[in-house]
Amino acid sequence: MTNSDIEIKNFLFTKEFQNIDTNIVVEELRNKGYFSFSKAFNINAINAIEKDATKSKLNLNNNEMCGVHAETQYHLTNLLSVSKTFFDFATSNFVFDVCRKYLGSEFRLKALRYYETYGGHHMQWHTDNKTDRGFAHIPGIIIIFYISDVEDGQFQYVEGSHLWSGEKAYSDYSEEFINKEYKDKVRDFKLPSGSMVIYNTYGIHRAKPVFKNSFVRKSVFAQVDTEINDGEPIILNSKFITKMSSDVGMFLGFGKPSNYIAYPSTSINSLPFTRNVLGIFLKYIIYRFMRKVYDLCPLFLKYIIKKIIRK
Repeated sequence: MTNSDIEIKNFLFTKEFQNIDTNIVVEELRNKGYFSFSKAFNINAINAIEKDATKSKLNLNNNEMCGVHAETQYHLTNLLSVSKTFFDFATSNFVFDVCRKYLGSEFRLKALRYYETYGGHHMQWHTDNKTDRGFAHIPGIIIIFYISDVEDGQFQYVEGSHLWSGEKAYSDYSEEFINKEYKDKVRDFKLPSGSMVIYNTYGIHRAKPVFKNSFVRKSVFAQVDTEINDGEPIILNSKFITKMSSDVGMFLGFGKPSNYIAYPSTSINSLPFTRNVLGIFLKYIIYRFMRKVYDLCPLFLKYIIKKIIRK
């Protein structure tokens, strides 16, 4: 391990997490379907990712990277274009070691996002072993970590469900079914900022619904699986790659198709009606109206207006 690798490791992870044996991670993934660790990330790393991911939360018609709003969630899927900290984590020895031991020699970063979930969002119990074309038998893992403290609306997982859900030809499960058949197997992850959960994509899970308007949960999501020949498109800032390798090329899908539809699918209609959104559109309407008036003014009046504005 080079000095640069050690510096990155020390910046990303707490001393307690640095001592974790990846064999333990893999064993828990195989037996329970998940592995969790409280406060795996240093606070500076968490703050850096949040800052990078929220610089442009609402930026219409601006030629820079920004996120999207899907009703009760905010997403930045192009995290690799703005966050060197996330890139360092995604391509870290820890992530690659866990993937090799659990998934085998070939694996690809299939999807990623920083996201914020607000009150009123409801997520159904489901598995993640599906594609745009429906249910799929593709071994994989999800890594999530909390950017904010999570005391409500926490991630929930049905322990052991990864062992049998693949026998079903569907991915969604009702709350009634889970409560009736597996209530005693539901595991809650109320954890502080910087905590990490890794789980098998075949496992049944959800984020517990919260209906308080003031609620916000901030997290990062990364999905890795063994299907290396397709995935969601990735926009990558090339300056983040200070050391290229065949593993990095495989992991990021270099030279491979990226035909999956990026999640979430959004439009202007999925933009929530908030005070900030209203303010942006009011400024736009006022500006366009005043600009039209200015364009219709005679030259002498335009000259006077310019002099007033410059003062």
